[in-house]
Amino acid sequence: MRFGILGPLQVIGDDGRELALGGRMPRTVLAILLLRPNEVVSSDRLVEELWEGAPPASAAKGLHVHVSRLRRALAASQPEPGEERLVTAAGGYLLRIAPDELDLLRCQGLIGEGRSLLAAGDPDGALAALNAALELWRGEALCDFEYDVFAQAEIARLGELRATALEERVAVEMLLGREAQVLGELERLVRAYPFRERLRGQLMLALYRTGRQAEALAAYRAARSVLVEELGIEPSVELRQLHEAILAQDGSLLQTDPGDSAAGTGPRATTDARAPGDVHLPAQATPLIGRERELGELVTLADSCRLITLTGTGGTGKTRLGMALAAGLADRYPDGVWWVPLAMVSEARLVPAAIAAALGDIADLPMYLRRRALLLVLDNFEQVIDAARAVSELLSGAPGCGVIVTSRERLGVAAEQEYPVAPLSSDAAVELFAARARQVDPGYEPGAEIDAICERLDRLPLALELAATRVKLLSGQQLLNRLDQRLPLLAGGRRDLPKRHSTMRATIAWSYDLLTAPEQRLFTRLAVFVGSFELEAAEQICDADLDAMRSLIDKSLLRPDENGRFFLLGTTREYALERFDSSDEHDEIRARHARWYLALGVADGDRPRERADDLVRLRQEATDVGLALAWALDHDIAAALPLADALFSPWLEAGRIHELTQWYERALAGQTTLSLADRAKALAGLGQALVFLERIDQARAALIRALTLYREAGDERGEGLVLHRLGVAELVAGAPEMALTWAEQALAIYERLDDSRAIAGTLHHVAEALRDLGDFERSVERFARSIEIQRANGFDSGSSGVHSLGDLYLDKGDMPTAERYYREALALGLQEGDVRLGAYCLAGLACVAAGNGDAAAAGRLWTLAQRLEHEIGFRLVGAERVRYEQALTPALANTDEYRAGVADAANIDPLTAAAEIVENMRPSGFEPPAFRSGGGRSIP
Repeated sequence: MRFGILGPLQVIGDDGRELALGGRMPRTVLAILLLRPNEVVSSDRLVEELWEGAPPASAAKGLHVHVSRLRRALAASQPEPGEERLVTAAGGYLLRIAPDELDLLRCQGLIGEGRSLLAAGDPDGALAALNAALELWRGEALCDFEYDVFAQAEIARLGELRATALEERVAVEMLLGREAQVLGELERLVRAYPFRERLRGQLMLALYRTGRQAEALAAYRAARSVLVEELGIEPSVELRQLHEAILAQDGSLLQTDPGDSAAGTGPRATTDARAPGDVHLPAQATPLIGRERELGELVTLADSCRLITLTGTGGTGKTRLGMALAAGLADRYPDGVWWVPLAMVSEARLVPAAIAAALGDIADLPMYLRRRALLLVLDNFEQVIDAARAVSELLSGAPGCGVIVTSRERLGVAAEQEYPVAPLSSDAAVELFAARARQVDPGYEPGAEIDAICERLDRLPLALELAATRVKLLSGQQLLNRLDQRLPLLAGGRRDLPKRHSTMRATIAWSYDLLTAPEQRLFTRLAVFVGSFELEAAEQICDADLDAMRSLIDKSLLRPDENGRFFLLGTTREYALERFDSSDEHDEIRARHARWYLALGVADGDRPRERADDLVRLRQEATDVGLALAWALDHDIAAALPLADALFSPWLEAGRIHELTQWYERALAGQTTLSLADRAKALAGLGQALVFLERIDQARAALIRALTLYREAGDERGEGLVLHRLGVAELVAGAPEMALTWAEQALAIYERLDDSRAIAGTLHHVAEALRDLGDFERSVERFARSIEIQRANGFDSGSSGVHSLGDLYLDKGDMPTAERYYREALALGLQEGDVRLGAYCLAGLACVAAGNGDAAAAGRLWTLAQRLEHEIGFRLVGAERVRYEQALTPALANTDEYRAGVADAANIDPLTAAAEIVENMRPSGFEPPAFRSGGGRSIP
């Protein structure tokens, strides 16, 4: 398969035909993913880009639809089944692309190959590679998205890549003495790119070399006129020097020695054609792995920026990347590439002296640099950051020079282009780990644990290299198990590493020691967060201020994510946590953290939060919520009860109900004395959790004890709550008569209290009991009322009730109506992120397929439901599972068709399959009773 973005978006299938991608939105999704091949692009980012910052309420559902349509289009072009190309990953989607499948990657690779061949003295080979790169362009990049916000910056970036490649090809042609042949093209290029001084200089030089000195001078005047009148700037030093050389008829301008690989390619190439200077960089014992994309981007940046700062956390590979970049730019700098290590420089004022010493003890550094074209690599600048102004001043007085800086924070000067160095991609991390492991164990082959190992090491090159040395001693699983404590394991690496890189602890300590005292205190306090956190939480818990937060981000110790939240990398947090655990303020900050998250469970008064967005937040911050609950067991169980109650729905949907059950059991078994009211709350919560673990006898016992306590206290609301939960327990146990008795008692209480939310929830379970008793007419009416109340008050979409109506019509044997309800519930569940409901709907649809005699579909859908169960760690409960299993009889399950359906589902992502089912829903005029405008009580 071939993908193209260097022109209109294009996908060519394996059969050589262009694919139809199914409309503008799937095409836009593909374009966004192709700009980040082999990387996870978050769903939030895709929604933001697709709807340009104003997504509709149904955006998440719409994204599922567009992705599944695109996935089908891509899969249809592969004649043989293989690895899925568009995959659902954590929080988003990833498009798998081989380097030779995307025209942009092929173009970048060919440009890099051309540069390498030129540096090696093979201009003919370089020209062939550059021509091949430029032939990949079919027009302006992404030209069918030129008005889309997401594409505009990328179109500009790719346009710069193309213009640079054109300049480099012309330079090689001129190096080969073909000035006469390129003159026409240069004139066209100057018209197309009027502000590119390199093209102007190449045109002047080509005219001069073909004996047209007057026209060369006229070309300079035209260039100056455009620059002054349109941009308000004078021509660059290089262009002015070329003009002067032409006036003086400098003989060096006629040099076109093919062996001179610098001619026409660097900042001095318009004035001379000298060979690149010597490269004074430390020799590297091992090749750089996994940074091809970054190098390509940096080389493009270097076309227009003379000061590039590589920033990133310790161990991310800034130094290696900086050296590779400098080596790749060597042919642009006739006076050489010079390495200036600053790790041992203790004061900012000594930086100019360190540069002078590296260049050969230069007495007048500014004057020396002014007349030269050289590249400086300033390594470890973070500890002398106050020297930023001095470097900027040196650079402003040396127009032919460039500077590459590696630093854990940016310099903050006007000429600087920052380039944050991210951790490696997943594939590159595996490649690096395996390569380093084979240095100590030549027979090493990565096992199934390798992806998890690399993720636990944050995909940081230094961490990967240090961990790889352990493969002689530890198996993959043993290594993974020990990464709960990373820092002790990530020590004892190569003896030739600098001391600050000999262990991950030393690497992070280097950054920590450069912080101010307030920054150190905040960095240490932020270790209290296990997962990502919002700014307000950092302010309230850790006394964070905006300046300190920004400083930690600038120093690469704190990271923002795409959702406006913040996090510490695992290795960085482990270091911070060591300091936090030994600090005097540990207990106070832990208490603040716990009380912040405990408060998330409480809305007005002491009632638990029940709004959908609050519940999503509790699911999103599950790790820190769990830590708060653990703290409460030893300090304040009563304060945690509203949070534990609010967690039931989101944690049930996320498959974490076991954790909640264990917390209630420990809370009730502890030594802390609970009031009768709090003990009743805890027993009611425990009973509800036990119901959904199908520990029915224990659930009944806990709920009956809670009911007794509430009645003794005269707490009618608590009594109604427990009666409702007892009804649910009996439903799960398959006892609908008893369930109806309990639920109707609860309903009477809630109607007296006029509690709309509780009435809606109880009506739902009354309806389920009536359904299981075969009273379908009254059941439908109760479901309709429940859904209507929920929607009228904005409580919920009623998705669970819609699904239960599907079960009702399944029991009646009305397969078309059951299918419609299941599909509608599935659509609502996907939109709300309720994965658990998705499993129930897939199970119901499997039964519908079985009822329709479609054994293959039944096997496929039931298998997908089971896979969802497994992935989020829950089971379809009690009587509902029995309902579905009875429909999937042994006679059906033993057919070849059923087994084929099971096999078909084995390699399909369940959520993707669910989204495709929703996408294929056809409008039929059918409406569940709760959707009707006349009160929602009609019975179909």
